[in-house]
Amino acid sequence: ELPATLTLYILGFDRVKNLNTVSSTVKKNLSTYLSEYRIIGDTVTIKDGFVVNIGIDFEIIILPNFNSSEVISRCITELQSYFNIDNRTFNQPILLKELYINLDKINGVQTVKDIQITNKTGVSLGYSEYAYDITGATQDNIIYPSLDPCVFEVKYPNTDIRGRAVSL
Repeated sequence: ELPATLTLYILGFDRVKNLNTVSSTVKKNLSTYLSEYRIIGDTVTIKDGFVVNIGIDFEIIILPNFNSSEVISRCITELQSYFNIDNRTFNQPILLKELYINLDKINGVQTVKDIQITNKTGVSLGYSEYAYDITGATQDNIIYPSLDPCVFEVKYPNTDIRGRAVSL
């Protein structure tokens, strides 16, 4: 049989569980560990994955007799849970329909008027250096990841998820 090359993309967490690239020492240790389980002649190449930081802005219509700030707070909590990095994987698309459904289920939400996903970049601001064309990657209410293995991350969920109540 011909030797095979396995390319493995990895990312790690920093101390506050934000995604980042791992050191060359970690890659070397992982390569050493995996070498015990590969077939002789096969190779393993370990590369950095890509982080695409995003922000979410949404507009909802609140049912009568509900406190708008409490309902928006519950919606933000729902989106923080949905985008928790423990629930995300490499090349997982963002299904906008799921976001609409999840927010529609929140007590006090009459309807979700709009959800906008934006790319957040800028190393000086703490975001990834990689810009991503969210609009160009959106088709049929699905935001597709790039061909290069990437993970969509809401880096600062307390500020990168914003909502507001609007009227009909």
